[in-house]
Amino acid sequence: MKNPKFMNPSFFVTGTGTDIGKTYFASLFMAKYAMSHQFQYWKPIQTGTSEASDTKSVQNATGLPSQFFVSPMYEFQYPSSPAHASALEGVTISEKKLFSEIKVQREKRVLIEGAGGVAVPITSELLTWQMIQATNLNVIVVVGSELGTINHSLLTLESLAYHNIPIFGFYMVGKENDLRESNAKEIEKWGPAPFLGYTPFPDKTLSQKEFSSFAKEKFDDKQTIIEILLEGNWDES
Repeated sequence: MKNPKFMNPSFFVTGTGTDIGKTYFASLFMAKYAMSHQFQYWKPIQTGTSEASDTKSVQNATGLPSQFFVSPMYEFQYPSSPAHASALEGVTISEKKLFSEIKVQREKRVLIEGAGGVAVPITSELLTWQMIQATNLNVIVVVGSELGTINHSLLTLESLAYHNIPIFGFYMVGKENDLRESNAKEIEKWGPAPFLGYTPFPDKTLSQKEFSSFAKEKFDDKQTIIEILLEGNWDES
């Protein structure tokens, strides 16, 4: 029997590497579903703030008001792993406080974006996958569409599965190319998680209104992700 008490639509977004498209995915998701389903965006640890803030990037792309965003717990200027950036600034990231706040936030509807991939060090004693595991988060993995993505994607997905971390699936972003469909099929064939869909990068810079329209048309066109989040995360017993 399905137990509705188990259902939790919050999820963690990770990727196969830095700059693969996690923030782009988050912007698409928020543009399409934040208003209608009351999701918030949260990046608990932000590095590289001297260049750009992912929270601000999502807000600028979507035009969503501030109530749809949770402020980061830690922000560091240097673009590196949280462990390295925090050491440079002499700041200690508290695992206890981080875990506690994630457990609070995950009870709401929130998209939590990680810093880099699943093996990125958060502290000298904590990798990203360990944080995901300790806070019982479900994961969507963002993968690229280009040559090499099969290897990178399978390594990430298999690492999560090996550590018994539940994976909703993988979502592909990137330029349309001759390998894109084949890459998605191979990752789904050999990997431990389903293919959730694909959204290309836009051909030009879009205004907030144009981006919203683009997201509603091109992102999660079969409603696969939102159905999984709102209906599919059940405990079968």
